[in-house]
Amino acid sequence: MRHGPTCACQVDDRRIPPWFLDNLLRRLVQPPRRFLARHLSAGDRVADLGCGPGHFTVAMARIVGDRGRVVAIDLDPRAIDRVRRKAARAGAAEVVEGHVASAAGIDFVASASLDFVLAESLLCCMTDHAGAMRQIDRILRPGGRAWLSVMKLARADDPRSVGQAEWTTLLSQMRVHRRGEGPFSRWALVSPARRNAESPHSSGQSELAPPPGNISSPW
Repeated sequence: MRHGPTCACQVDDRRIPPWFLDNLLRRLVQPPRRFLARHLSAGDRVADLGCGPGHFTVAMARIVGDRGRVVAIDLDPRAIDRVRRKAARAGAAEVVEGHVASAAGIDFVASASLDFVLAESLLCCMTDHAGAMRQIDRILRPGGRAWLSVMKLARADDPRSVGQAEWTTLLSQMRVHRRGEGPFSRWALVSPARRNAESPHSSGQSELAPPPGNISSPW
């Protein structure tokens, strides 16, 4: 497996124990391949930001295949170590590229190089929300898309929380294709606002079409 650089910056991000993020219950509630198959194709170059121990990462690698690339990024070295071991066991060590870094400090990822970015519950685990969004916008190629979600249960005075007003502001910087909200989380499928190339995963609908109504769950 390819090893990337380790970020030296100190960011007050939340580090969740790997066992909590990758377990049988979560795989039953959030089956990764069923979700990812809607967004990925063979040969895609993708990123799993805030990947944790790799709940989605290996499934991403299996879909994009040997011609694709998965950039797995997390601030917790324990999580990246677990991702590397899982990728090796799955025969995807040459597809998955692991980096210990904050999602707000990933300048080592080339601009406009990725087809899809997964940021599942990422922003609500870090303080530099705007920095992470700038990086997502930068690394997506024209027509690329990103999946964003945030938990709603954090305390309002926690600097890592993303309230409704901030969520709306963050999404206003991107082109929103779909968005929704449930009892515990908010989510959106977005692309860079100033890049108008059609994505290969597009449904063919106009990029300017308004998103559908409030959808409670993408699963």
